[in-house]
Amino acid sequence: MTTLSFSLAPKAIYQLHDALMCLAKFDDSVAIEAEIDLLRLSVLNPTKTAYSAFVFEADGFFESYSFGRARNGSSSRTVHPEKFSCKVLIKALLSAFKGKTSGRDKDTSVERCEVELQEDLDESECRLVIRLICGLGVIKLYKLTYEPVHVQHAIFDRSKATNEWSIEPKYLKEITDHFGPSAEHLDIYSEQGKAVFTSFTTKSSDGKEILRQPVHTSVATEKRDFDYYLAEDHLHVAIHMKDFKAAIAHAETANAKITARFTRPSRPLQFAYESEGIKTEFTLMTRGDSPGDDAPGSSRAAPQLSARQTPAPVQISQRKTAPETAQMPPPRSRSIRPLTGTSTRASQSNTETQQPPPSMEFDSLFVPADDDRQWDVPNDEDEGPVEDELGWDATGEQTSTGPGLRDIEPRMAQTSHEEEEMGIPPTQRMSQLHGLGLFD
Repeated sequence: MTTLSFSLAPKAIYQLHDALMCLAKFDDSVAIEAEIDLLRLSVLNPTKTAYSAFVFEADGFFESYSFGRARNGSSSRTVHPEKFSCKVLIKALLSAFKGKTSGRDKDTSVERCEVELQEDLDESECRLVIRLICGLGVIKLYKLTYEPVHVQHAIFDRSKATNEWSIEPKYLKEITDHFGPSAEHLDIYSEQGKAVFTSFTTKSSDGKEILRQPVHTSVATEKRDFDYYLAEDHLHVAIHMKDFKAAIAHAETANAKITARFTRPSRPLQFAYESEGIKTEFTLMTRGDSPGDDAPGSSRAAPQLSARQTPAPVQISQRKTAPETAQMPPPRSRSIRPLTGTSTRASQSNTETQQPPPSMEFDSLFVPADDDRQWDVPNDEDEGPVEDELGWDATGEQTSTGPGLRDIEPRMAQTSHEEEEMGIPPTQRMSQLHGLGLFD
């Protein structure tokens, strides 16, 4: 049987509330581990890429702290180095402390908090009892259910960390203010005596399969702004932006200097700080590349590969366009089309309005007998060719009401054929008929 009980002062209640708010950014449940000299609250996110833990020292944080286990259910309690672990919903813990840390009304403000673990093997449910002692003798009681679990921890050996730097969290907060709210990742590296923080995003927009243009924002700060900076130049380490913001936000609230430790890309990075009996650490998964890595699968090789492939489709399209241009037939001759671009209908209307003059002028109602001009063949040169009045149909309409150039050519061929079959052409003059005895 396990027994656990501790009490908190009003200031410690504020700090516990801030820790729960920070852990809620990683997961919905928090693991509580009790040992003889400490109490640990830890969270491992669902993707197992971020681990956050708050360690509260028994002597430096609590007003009173007691933990023990009894063997074989006997009444005598013996302290063992073993620990007890369980899981509780963070929302349930926040609801117990919500609105109790404001301190606006001194009469109802919390003066002390007592927490006790009630574990009874004979009962089906075990409880975590939170008792808030307020002003005017008001006592508020919360009984929360918990689940015994085996807690997983992120392993990080600080002695093997070859890169390390420390800085005030307010400077990191000023850097993140330059990044947009949609930034997803953060790349950290150093060059030319400066530490560079670059935010970027590669996520698709609005749930559609259309990729957004990645936006990169880089902020460089001098190394002298750090308390100390010992890291290899051009060593890129990328982490999730939301995890970085959660760490520096709580560090700024605790007013503690934050320290980053890491070895190389694809190895864990840890942010750690201590404040008033609280030890905090954030162990995050990293990505990136080192200066000696030239592998094509590195994080920087992908943008270079896509940049080289971008102009390739343009060159292919140019090669295909050139043969097509060379095989195109020459443009149609435009000798028939007039410069004015008038259509056949307009030409026919002009022809109908302007009729050619008759071949002979009648001075009276009777035709002179010796005037042979009535039998003359019409002079095309005097009247002007009809074909000159025909032009290219600029409208492109095939159903034209007037005759076209192809419609006139068969008529001319038919007329010449009929003239060849006649014995005497119709152009024989009347004066040649005198002396035949017909009209003498």
